[in-house]
Amino acid sequence: MTFASPWFLLGLLGIAVPIYLHLYYRKTPVRKDFPSLRLIKLSVEFVARRRKMRNLLLMALRIITIILVVMALSKPFIGQSASARNSSDTPAAIVVLLDNSMSMGCTHQGISVFNTARGRALEILDQMQPGDRATVGLINDPGRLIFPQLTWDKDTLKKSISNVPLSMAGTSMASSILPGLKLLAPLKAYRRAIYVITDMTESSWQPFIDKYDLAKVEPGIDLIMVPVGGSAPDNMAITGLETEAPIIMTGRQIPVKITIANHSPRIRRSRVSVSINGERKIEEEIEVEANSVKDARIMATFAKTGMNHVSAAIQSDAMPFDDQRHLAVRVFEPCRVLLIKPDSMPGQPENREDTFVRFALNPLNRSKDNNFAVETRSTAEAKTAELKNFAAVCLINQRHLDAELIKRLSEYLMGGGNLITFMGNRVEPDWYNKHLIDDLGGSYLLPARIYKRVGNAVSRAVGYQMTDLDAGHPAFSIFARDGAGDPGRAQIFEFFQVRPNPTALLLARMSHGLPGIVEEKRGRGRSMLITFSADTSWTNWPVRPTWLPFLHQSLIAMITANELAIGTIRPGMPVSATITGEDARELMLKMPDNNRSKISVQTSAQGLVHLNTRDTEQTGYYEILTEGGNRVLSAFAVNPPAEESRLERINLRRIPRFIPLTHEAGRGQSVKEKVSLLRDGYDVSGAAMLALLLLAVIESWFANLPSARRVE
Repeated sequence: MTFASPWFLLGLLGIAVPIYLHLYYRKTPVRKDFPSLRLIKLSVEFVARRRKMRNLLLMALRIITIILVVMALSKPFIGQSASARNSSDTPAAIVVLLDNSMSMGCTHQGISVFNTARGRALEILDQMQPGDRATVGLINDPGRLIFPQLTWDKDTLKKSISNVPLSMAGTSMASSILPGLKLLAPLKAYRRAIYVITDMTESSWQPFIDKYDLAKVEPGIDLIMVPVGGSAPDNMAITGLETEAPIIMTGRQIPVKITIANHSPRIRRSRVSVSINGERKIEEEIEVEANSVKDARIMATFAKTGMNHVSAAIQSDAMPFDDQRHLAVRVFEPCRVLLIKPDSMPGQPENREDTFVRFALNPLNRSKDNNFAVETRSTAEAKTAELKNFAAVCLINQRHLDAELIKRLSEYLMGGGNLITFMGNRVEPDWYNKHLIDDLGGSYLLPARIYKRVGNAVSRAVGYQMTDLDAGHPAFSIFARDGAGDPGRAQIFEFFQVRPNPTALLLARMSHGLPGIVEEKRGRGRSMLITFSADTSWTNWPVRPTWLPFLHQSLIAMITANELAIGTIRPGMPVSATITGEDARELMLKMPDNNRSKISVQTSAQGLVHLNTRDTEQTGYYEILTEGGNRVLSAFAVNPPAEESRLERINLRRIPRFIPLTHEAGRGQSVKEKVSLLRDGYDVSGAAMLALLLLAVIESWFANLPSARRVE
């Protein structure tokens, strides 16, 4: 309880007046001699007892009257907040936090919940009095305080609230509430309060109260919840969109997986449409069970190479911002792979050491509708091949190579091509080390130096297995799943001992620890060395089921390694990537609304360029442009977090320390009045005056009540 005029409490000293008067005028019986002493004695005792009771009641009534007079004059206030316990003259320090996350974009009774919340914030700021200080903050992801320090400028605070846009990001309570508490903590001389204006979705509040103990917040700081939006509306949302293919080729049908969530207590149907580059391709009706998630797969075909924009949409509902999702995918032409096999000896059958590699890359020997278009040439035929037209080149058990071909292979690799080298019985380590490493200087081809053979493929007395597979590398990550097979079960009977270069990656070892498969980034390309043969002469791996996925994944990883793959991010998240210097001329970011902004870049000593941008507030499809905005270098999609589509409200009783400040338009007190009551408490001086008047009437009646006569 606080008092507007606490000096009037000195009037409580007046309680001594009725006590003094009671004691001063107290009457004592007078002795008199009468004949009938028994009757007189009884009469005196009866009268004295009644008078004593009456006087005590009158004294109590007069004491209470004085107390009520003093209380009415001192204007007492009572309230449930810590602010109400302070003097009404004490200035206030408040933090108003406005939830502008995507879930606030739904409508309630035809009115935007976010607009309602913004109006509540303005009404709270209107209650600032001279001497009060305040700041405002946003509850999205990441949240922040718009003004890091408290200010007296009410108009500036209100203007900042009026200009706050609805964010498409998620909700982060900690990133705004914790800085607000830290800001108010040292201001002990102020009445401190944090107002949180939010729709109270369980998906945003539950992680916060699980991690932070709000009961430990300083008792002198009021935490006030201002809920908006009423009960949660029914909502359907697209929460996932992805292609289920490791690499996408033109003209090939691939499955597009669409995840649809139904956040309502009943079964709902919706039409799902898929568009590619703005052109609607497929439309299908999907039924989703109540409060469940369903994956739908739709086959799609891409006609354009390069970056493509895929979007999926459903019919709009109370929450329109999660009814569409975007995806950026890169589409390739069918990848051409060149296999360079050894030349056939005169009079000998055609060399077929490429058979297992060719069959693994194109099992049905198709000319169309296959990820890889495979061409096989001998060493002599490869001299005239245009290497730049191939995504990868495989050297299979070569003895010697022409100097001109070696030079062209080096230029091809450093310029962004990919090379896979298989060992075999024709390999001469000294020639390989000299011509493919030493003589090429910094443009060398192999990721490791080659030494002696290990094992005996003729007797096959000892078989080695691959161990320590790099499950983080795309070549082997596919085998980390249960039931995907184990390359370690393959037998290798003979292989070359090698020493990897310092910057090379060791993808697999042999069972006794020697390197088995080595890869190194060379210029803009990649070079992989497999220390055993590509056929069954040294190993049985080519006839095992893990051979095909290994080759496919290795080539896909090489082909896509140079692509600037950013993927899908959330609104407001920064985008960072590294590209080569020749691609970094006038980088621009084209946003979903077709506006463009310049991307900041930083060049490193190695000629690489690091780009960074934070212009990702909008949801949709973004393009990174180079060459003055004429070429698409890469693209990415920004989508809202799936948890923002869950609009179920949390019960306020589950959130410690928060005082509710609820309001329904047109009912009860206004928001301003409720804020004032929380700040100053309830003025009970009027009630004290009414009680005083009533007590005065009772006291007057009781004091003039005639003494009753005893009847014998």
